[in-house]
Amino acid sequence: MKEVFEVSRVVLTAIVLFVFSGCAPKSFVKTTPGWKVIEIREGLNNDCDKAWQSTVDTIARNWDIEMIDKESGYLRTTWTYGVSGGIYNRYRARLTIKYPGGFQAGKPCDKMELKTEAQWLEDTAYGNWVAGFDSLFNRDVYGALSGRLGRTVPTE
Repeated sequence: MKEVFEVSRVVLTAIVLFVFSGCAPKSFVKTTPGWKVIEIREGLNNDCDKAWQSTVDTIARNWDIEMIDKESGYLRTTWTYGVSGGIYNRYRARLTIKYPGGFQAGKPCDKMELKTEAQWLEDTAYGNWVAGFDSLFNRDVYGALSGRLGRTVPTE
């Protein structure tokens, strides 16, 4: 009887560890994140200050900004934990925006580049983060920015 209890305890412990360790959401793609281009719509492409302000306003509604440099046209958010239903302390994402060439007087800003990154904490004992991107997070951010700034709104 004692052996049955011991085996049951080991199996139950394994099941609990499996359930609580979880895995990355299905939307996690383990690959090097790439840049997506958003072409700035008419009316904003000749007014870089307005395009920049719309970018910052759109991002600041949902994400905390970690680094921002208007002159170089660079913005990066902090890591947001638990995106796309991932386990809060083991799954995170952030986004980076850049306007190629930055902002110079008289120069139009006809496009913006966007990169989203996601990381999954695969091994909590060693702090091993697996890099990639989250397809849902990528779609949502791209859609929000395209809807406010872009020439066309994505259909996907």
